[in-house]
Amino acid sequence: MKKFIIVGLVVALGLGALAVAGCGDTSQAKEYMEKGDELSRKMASLTDDAVFDAGALLAELGIQISETGTVDKKTLTDAASKQIDTIIANGKKAVAEYEKILDLKGVDAYKEYAEQRISAIESTIAVLEAVQELLDRIGDPQNTASIKDTVTEWAKSNIEVAVDAVKAYTSWSNAAKIKKENNLGPAEEPEKVEETTPESAPE
Repeated sequence: MKKFIIVGLVVALGLGALAVAGCGDTSQAKEYMEKGDELSRKMASLTDDAVFDAGALLAELGIQISETGTVDKKTLTDAASKQIDTIIANGKKAVAEYEKILDLKGVDAYKEYAEQRISAIESTIAVLEAVQELLDRIGDPQNTASIKDTVTEWAKSNIEVAVDAVKAYTSWSNAAKIKKENNLGPAEEPEKVEETTPESAPE
């Protein structure tokens, strides 16, 4: 009789330990998710129409392609480039947080969410790195073309960016769906990028 009681206690303790471990992983997954979401909030805010339209994306960064008068393009592009640098750096930090979730146990929904966010961030970074090259062209003192014409020529030679943009949009959307369906947390409130306010040079 004592033997059965002891075995029963061992089993009960074992199940209790597993339950605690499962709760611990869920709590840890939520913490990593929230950190990753916060770090990638600005990047996620670029997933509307702007991610498919170079002109709209530049507008998000404070650059209007239909500028009037003479614009100090170098000042303008430097400010936008710094924003992108920060967004990309935070995106990579977010990936590191999401990757921690992949090592946890019993958190399948969080893992699915993390995988989609990682995919979204990596694709968005590919888009933003291409946009960095566009900013270099716009800010090049030897480039006498208008911002609009520069964007048009850049778009023609960077068709693959559209593919990355579609991948990014799809992954961001999938992540949001997983989060909602599994009640992983509230819907994300996008954080808009800061408006660039360049000085205009006299004509």
